[in-house]
Amino acid sequence: MLYLIALPVAAEAFVAGTAQWKPYAFEDDNGRLRGLAVDITRRVMQLANVDVTFVTYPVNRLQSMLQKNEIDLNYADALIWNTPEERQHYVFSKPYSIVSEHLYFLADHPALGQPIEKMDHLTIGTVRGYTYAALEPALETHRLDRLETSQDDALIKLLQSRRVDAIAMVDDIFEGLINTTHLDPTQFRQGAKLSEAPLVIKLQPAHAKWLGRINQAIDTLRRTGELDSIRRRYLPGNTAVACVGAGKGC
Repeated sequence: MLYLIALPVAAEAFVAGTAQWKPYAFEDDNGRLRGLAVDITRRVMQLANVDVTFVTYPVNRLQSMLQKNEIDLNYADALIWNTPEERQHYVFSKPYSIVSEHLYFLADHPALGQPIEKMDHLTIGTVRGYTYAALEPALETHRLDRLETSQDDALIKLLQSRRVDAIAMVDDIFEGLINTTHLDPTQFRQGAKLSEAPLVIKLQPAHAKWLGRINQAIDTLRRTGELDSIRRRYLPGNTAVACVGAGKGC
């Protein structure tokens, strides 16, 4: 006698978005979306029994789509990257990784060793749509100026051409760009630390009922060592960029 076994079917299908920021989310040479955050979220959602379509958008568009409820979650976000109002509105998973952000200077820049509160009349390069709590007071009082661009690799070029005094960037992204573009790492120096951000999955409040399953899946991947395995697959080796004046955690 033939028995049919009914397999569990995902109750909902989510659209999951983030910006492209290698090695966390990027398209490979075949146009396939890959990355640390993509692979971890894909496994988390498999374990939580949720069907997910992964997309990437520029930061400003991503934020607008979240506000309009046009996507269900951001799979590479951090609490400290959200305003107090956003923290109240959305729901956030347990952390699944952590990223550090610093200012990066050319090696001969005179402000290299200064803390942010001492910096004056400098222009900081950032990716359009990103905000940094450590820089906002100085930007609001115009002690520092901001020059925005759409891509991380463009920030490196702005720094090399001295159109900006420093750039704000995730350490893993900076190290990856130095490696893939074969730049001499000794021409750069790591400056003040901007943040240490635990990465989480940010969901629309209507999907709060899935948070327990998602957190349980993250715990399972951590316990089995799969989180660490995925991270090792994407994070580059340490690049010899000297750390000057960045304070604690440098």
